Amino acid sequence: MDNNYIKLDNMEHKLKKHIIKTKKPVQLIIEDNNEIYENNPLTIVETFVGAGGAHLGFKKAGFKSLLVNDIDKDTIDTLLKNEVINDKEYLLCPIEDITEEVIKTKIGNKKVDVLFGGIVCKGFSLAGVRNPFDPRNYLYKHQLRLVNILKPKISVIENVTAIKNMILYVNCEETQQTFEDYTKLSDENKLLNGIKSSKRKNGENYSDLNLTINNNKKKMDELLKGICKYKYCVLDDIKKLYQEMGYTFYEKILQTDKYGGYTNRKRIIMVAVSNDIGKNYVYPNEQETNYTLNDALNLIDYEGINNPLNDEDNKPMNHNKKTIDRFKLIPEGNNIADVIDELPDELKISAFYSRGNTQRLNRNLPAPTLVPGHSNFPIHPWEHRSITVREAATITGFPLDYKLCGSHTSRCVQIGNAVPVQLSYNIALSIKKLLLDE
Repeated sequence: MDNNYIKLDNMEHKLKKHIIKTKKPVQLIIEDNNEIYENNPLTIVETFVGAGGAHLGFKKAGFKSLLVNDIDKDTIDTLLKNEVINDKEYLLCPIEDITEEVIKTKIGNKKVDVLFGGIVCKGFSLAGVRNPFDPRNYLYKHQLRLVNILKPKISVIENVTAIKNMILYVNCEETQQTFEDYTKLSDENKLLNGIKSSKRKNGENYSDLNLTINNNKKKMDELLKGICKYKYCVLDDIKKLYQEMGYTFYEKILQTDKYGGYTNRKRIIMVAVSNDIGKNYVYPNEQETNYTLNDALNLIDYEGINNPLNDEDNKPMNHNKKTIDRFKLIPEGNNIADVIDELPDELKISAFYSRGNTQRLNRNLPAPTLVPGHSNFPIHPWEHRSITVREAATITGFPLDYKLCGSHTSRCVQIGNAVPVQLSYNIALSIKKLLLDE
């Protein structure tokens, strides 16, 4: 077991000591003994690997990394810097560019036990405008194309829960013009919403923009009605495609704090098991850990390795005075919308801004899903600043000395997109049990 996983174990031991002192009844993450197959480890290939949250969880469970893929160089640099992979175990390119020939140059004919993919979810997420014709919505088809090439024993797709209700449209000659017209209107509304946001912040009137935006929405609705017969549910299509390739499909929404994590982040976990295995997959059991944000923050070594003088990822944002004054008036567990009427005029912003650095976290609860906005995370429970990249990484389950590469914005995005390590670890153990019991 390499250093990253020793560090993860040490974090668990440190937390266990802390909890024993508080006499809080908990059950730690399921421990696992890898000795029985050290000479023949299970293997994993991962697409959309990001900062490596899922990969760390699987490697901690004893899986051997064969290959990872991402389009973002910063994420690959992060994995290399932390020795999660070596320089022969990655493909830095769009998933669309990965062919069978490309894969063979990397892994040859090695067997793949698990193919994991946290496919890009911005097109499915409820955060922001959902455009059914966003090209990113169709990347799942490339993920399934790789399933057909690699033929893993088990394929896993992680995504936002909103994908369950996401409707797309068949991209064909009859729908092509609608795709183009709808996207133009959608892009125009994004631009107008940006201008509207600026006017709102400055207290300017934007009723004319609302009129144009609403008219565009009506046109977009009419466009969709014209191609209604071509619509389909993404989740149903994924299930159908898996079944056509000889897999049994499972899907379930898992909440991270039920699996030893410090965040209540929910994600749908789709698991497809090759029919050749002939066994049913069972999702990991929920645990009674009841960890909170405070438990995560207590792990951080603020005086040692995570001292901001030594740890770039633990340097606080340099907020301006007006922002800090606004933070001071937001009680723990509340956001700007809760106190907007009580703020002095010079500190008021629209109640529309209810996430990110206008939301103060509650130390006694699991953290909410960390969605970075404008390069910063939510407000620290008691300090008047946003939480640092290190604090966000610890909440997500990364080791205390895990180094993120890239700009501050990039590092925030990497953590905000990462699969929590504790969740992926428990998924990995459930898959491992199925495969070793073949």
